[in-house]
Amino acid sequence: MDRRDFIRQMGLGLVAGWAFGRLSWPWQALACAPQLRLALLADAHLKSGAGLRPEAQALARAVAEINALTPPPDLVLFAGDLAHKGRPDALDLGREILSDLSSPLWAVRGEGDHGRGGAASWVRRFGPPQFSRMYQGVHFLGLDTAWRDTPQGPAFEMGPAQRQWLTTELAALDSATPLVIVSHAPLARLYLPWQQWTKDAPKITPHLARFRQVLCLHGHTHNAVASKDDDLREIFLTENRKQQTEYPLHISLPATAWPHPQAIQGTPAIVHPGLAPHGCGWTLVTLDTSGVEFRPQLWQA
Repeated sequence: MDRRDFIRQMGLGLVAGWAFGRLSWPWQALACAPQLRLALLADAHLKSGAGLRPEAQALARAVAEINALTPPPDLVLFAGDLAHKGRPDALDLGREILSDLSSPLWAVRGEGDHGRGGAASWVRRFGPPQFSRMYQGVHFLGLDTAWRDTPQGPAFEMGPAQRQWLTTELAALDSATPLVIVSHAPLARLYLPWQQWTKDAPKITPHLARFRQVLCLHGHTHNAVASKDDDLREIFLTENRKQQTEYPLHISLPATAWPHPQAIQGTPAIVHPGLAPHGCGWTLVTLDTSGVEFRPQLWQA
């Protein structure tokens, strides 16, 4: 069975759709439709160009399930780590599998997508590793959170050039414009020992603070969680005394490759591939005037 036959015949596997309920965020600026449906993928960790490896089959399964949605999603967002160690054949396979999506795809890269040529391998296949696009009244920003050597040790960073680019993009937007920010590493400071945060994210927070709605989507943590960013509460209160601004909402995406526990659950004896597919999957987020619906689609078998 080739990959496309595989995709056509699956997609109806055993999935647990976890409705986390509607988060209290009426989405007030949808321009062309009553709602905006986003299918979210992350952390495929393809190790090679072999289409029969379990990681490749899992990504194909997610594509099949997304294609089976009725109505289809408006956009599919991929939050990085398509490849595991930047191998060109893994990136080629990932691009081929994702090309079967029936909805438009916007993607950012993770540390696993960095090959020896830096950003060149990604750019040749997917275009620039960051983007700024408006869609149905919502502005989407894709950030490249690269794994860098810093004076304090290795960490995820955007870097000065990207922060300046982001500042320029944000300055051109009205404060009432809802923002959806997609990154691989979380912008919220989740858990430093597991490198679950972006070191220079606090430097862009003052530029985000004037916006009334900021939704941050990220991969890297390999689990599905929705949370408000309490670490940024003080800055948002300071910058928005006269606005009814929501604190940033962060959604962590499950991996298609293998799950990780949440940091609050404690460090497992072994953190490595091989636990899939239980707890892996993808996420459907619906934005409308009644709020944000966060619905992870987690595989049970």
